Amino acid sequence: MSAQVLTIVALVILILAMPVGLIAVVLGLPGTWLVLVASVFYSWVTGFSVITYQMLLGLLVLAVVAEVLEIWSGLWGARRYGGSRRAMLGTLIGGFIGAIILTPMLFGFGSVVGAFFGAFVGGFMVTYLEQRKMSQAMRVGWGGLLGRVFALVFKGATIVTMIGLDIWAIFFAQRA
Repeated sequence: MSAQVLTIVALVILILAMPVGLIAVVLGLPGTWLVLVASVFYSWVTGFSVITYQMLLGLLVLAVVAEVLEIWSGLWGARRYGGSRRAMLGTLIGGFIGAIILTPMLFGFGSVVGAFFGAFVGGFMVTYLEQRKMSQAMRVGWGGLLGRVFALVFKGATIVTMIGLDIWAIFFAQRA
């Protein structure tokens, strides 16, 4: 395969990965990694002249921050609203279990709904079992849910930024 054909194939893969990655993020999946891998492939094919090593490092940092924040945001929300360390763990485990259980439902949006609902239930249940106070348990559950919502919004903004940087580098950046 000629270099020009391989470059076109890599560009098509990257362009297709962008909306798929965005949809994956909305569904609670690691779309940031999909866009990063496609960016690395395109960069490698083009000899790192279009998407540079520095830009790939920036994309990697964005993806890592988004993934770490997604995990920790529910914990932070539960803690911020008065939850214990156990409630934070309940929020994390509940979010994962909810996402897994509801993934096949709601036309693919079950994973997001499940993660939100599970984070709420996990934080709520642990706090209620610890304190036997409905109002405090509701507050902690709500905090876990808000943390998950924040994570989704942040991760969505992150992948849009990653896509924008790739598009800028490919179509608008000046090359030496």
